[in-house]
Amino acid sequence: MKKIRKFFLWYALFTKRLIRRPAYLAVLLLVPLFAVAVAMFSRGDSGVLTTALVMRNPEDPAAQAAVERLTAGDSILRCLVYESEDEARDAVRMGKVDAVWVFGEEFEQDLYQFARYATGPAITVIEREENVFLMMAREKLFAAIYPETSYSLFRAYLEKDLRIKGVDRQTLEDYYHSGDIEERVLRFETVEGEEADTEGSYLTAPLRGIMALLLVLCGLASGLYCYREERNGSFVWLSARLRRWLPLLSHVTAILPPAIAALVAMKLAGITVGLGRELLLMLLYIPATALFCELLRCLCPKEEHYGALIPVLTVAMLVLCPVFLDLNMARPVRWLLPPYWVLRAVWDKSQLWMLLLYSAILLPLTALAAWLRQKRRGL
Repeated sequence: MKKIRKFFLWYALFTKRLIRRPAYLAVLLLVPLFAVAVAMFSRGDSGVLTTALVMRNPEDPAAQAAVERLTAGDSILRCLVYESEDEARDAVRMGKVDAVWVFGEEFEQDLYQFARYATGPAITVIEREENVFLMMAREKLFAAIYPETSYSLFRAYLEKDLRIKGVDRQTLEDYYHSGDIEERVLRFETVEGEEADTEGSYLTAPLRGIMALLLVLCGLASGLYCYREERNGSFVWLSARLRRWLPLLSHVTAILPPAIAALVAMKLAGITVGLGRELLLMLLYIPATALFCELLRCLCPKEEHYGALIPVLTVAMLVLCPVFLDLNMARPVRWLLPPYWVLRAVWDKSQLWMLLLYSAILLPLTALAAWLRQKRRGL
């Protein structure tokens, strides 16, 4: 009981030291506000990429249908309809839009000619530059014009191969759409076999990964305090064994309040997977992050080396951990990073054991590194 009271006393002292820092308080307050702002922004008219749509013939039914699909619903692609092609081209030059998609004068007939004779383009695309989002947008364009292209192929097959001609348009469309079904051809599941949520926003999806990175950065910042305390001899009056574990408690103290703020932020953004699962993830992630930060601190002989590693680690976690993209590269390196395991464990319960194993491996390594650090410094 006495040891428990002493633990909470030290925890309160470390917490008081952090709460007195305005920057730390700002982080705790801004994290939920940031999540709310992103969630609100994702429900509005937003997009990473802006494309201008131009119909040379606004009365063309195929062009109308394609434009309606492109402008409906939330998407990473924001589409704006321009009446003038020249105005849209000027918008690209001035950087107001990233690309222009121009539907031909006889778009429906162009698709039919393409389907039957494989001649001529039906859409002209003007792009400001080549980038990843523009390449993704092309896939969106292909999907938008697929129904009209499919209908044109149907018409071409009837007339060219089956020699069926003279059928009026309405009859053809009724027959073509008679095979439409309401059921989905795709079912999205997690690796556990549960149906996955496909209604999430592309803007709120990276929030969990950003929160995971923030907790690591809070632990790394706590390590900088530990260097200063060692330099000033703040705890020389304590036993060597206690001093060996105080930095780890300092990291946990620095990580826990932002972890609570992160849980609130994810709840406000609507990306939680259940209270019990979220709490379990945090209970496993906080010690794993604290051990990682302390092991890194013990391996860095100087504060300057440790500080220089922080931006490098931040970039590495952004690239190698599934925050925005899950790039299957540099596996041994990504396995060392705590956000990788917690982000994998969100949708795969088996990864919870891997996160626990990660902490179990780090614990003796950190203890050994802390002991060797004390011996090296003659303490």
